[in-house]
Amino acid sequence: MGDQCTLRLVRELRQVERGEQFAFTVRYEESNMRDIQAIIVGPPGTPYELGFFEFSIKIPPDYPANPPTVKIKTTNRGRTRFGPNLYANGKIYLRHYRTWHGDRREQWSPAQGLESVLLSIQSLLSANPYTLEPGFEQPDRGNDTENMEIYKSKIRHESLRLAVIAPLEQAFQNSSPRTQSRVVQKSETDEESDSDEEIDLPVQTKFDDYYKRRFLWYLEFYQTAIDKGIADEGRRQGDPFISMPFEGIGNTMSGSWDYGGLKNRLSILQDKLMEETHQWPVEGMALVKEDAGIAVKLRGQHGQILAELDTNPQVIDLSLADENPFLWQLTYVGRNESRLEGGIIKIKIYISPRHPEEQPRVFVDPPIYHIRVSKMGVLMYLPSHAEEIGQHVEGIISTLEEDNPPYNPLMSVNPDATTLFWGTELERRLYRRKLRASLEEPGR
Repeated sequence: MGDQCTLRLVRELRQVERGEQFAFTVRYEESNMRDIQAIIVGPPGTPYELGFFEFSIKIPPDYPANPPTVKIKTTNRGRTRFGPNLYANGKIYLRHYRTWHGDRREQWSPAQGLESVLLSIQSLLSANPYTLEPGFEQPDRGNDTENMEIYKSKIRHESLRLAVIAPLEQAFQNSSPRTQSRVVQKSETDEESDSDEEIDLPVQTKFDDYYKRRFLWYLEFYQTAIDKGIADEGRRQGDPFISMPFEGIGNTMSGSWDYGGLKNRLSILQDKLMEETHQWPVEGMALVKEDAGIAVKLRGQHGQILAELDTNPQVIDLSLADENPFLWQLTYVGRNESRLEGGIIKIKIYISPRHPEEQPRVFVDPPIYHIRVSKMGVLMYLPSHAEEIGQHVEGIISTLEEDNPPYNPLMSVNPDATTLFWGTELERRLYRRKLRASLEEPGR
């Protein structure tokens, strides 16, 4: 790969990682940047909503003169076709990949890049994929109308099953049972130690932590989608999917309706995630006793951050629960002339023994009525630097203080609050009243 191509790809990867496109993320090895794995989150308002669709992207040596080769990996092992251009064998058809025999002006140009490829693929996750099928762009009112709704229902069901639940189940399989150990170094200040201590910790791979964090953020949306599926498709429970006229052998979406089973699996995953989260401080205390470097580092960061926050009148307290550096407690009071004015908000920050490979999980306890806070108290926020806990604390505070955030449904974790916040003026006033009432609840 030439130097110019390498520099171009490095620049594009950094742009994707730092960009404001919250709908996709990439992973790659520094030793082989031409082999990229990507997750595209299904757009809200589509049958693919909030699913995690995985893609492999191969960059050719002469990039950007020639386009990347992209395959979808979320195919149920080659058994599920997720749309007109997303085939069960993993192939993706886009005009600028030179697989479209149309106007050459619509084909690949070196001016395009990785982000434009991801955005083009995202556009295939359509609100009405039926009309993207060749020959069905303008469906008739007869069977097509009914098929259109059935097709969307099938995709919605399989998105929940294969792009939400299955990746989470695999993530837990990757880390349990603990089949691999990691060496945890003693602190450099521990003069009595003459050997390293081996402690069993789960091994994280690829997007496992990404799936888990996003799952906690969007859990209520998934629950709502499944409950709606039970209400709308309950009559079909156990029935096989109806095949569409454009589906064929080896390239179909086959399966059966089982929203009840999906609900049960979703509940099990929720319990596992909470159990894992509460286990972090327990694992952390073992590292504290061993005087492991991560424990020493977190304690040092806490002291430094505490000193910096002494001048912030909004922070009442930032303490370590039971002196455990893997569980922080932040108490914040809403600043004057803000929607949170005078409200006391208590926050728990769970930190993984594998930080930063696993990012902190943050809960408002008790929850408040807020677009960034789910009903179970999960706080959605973005740190500017994920490696530093201080940046997480800043991200938490800035998220709470943001009165007029830009519209982005992927950054909202409370469906009811989201509807009101970006609704009519009357609905926005109702949102503010509910937020204020939650801040004034007894016992807060």
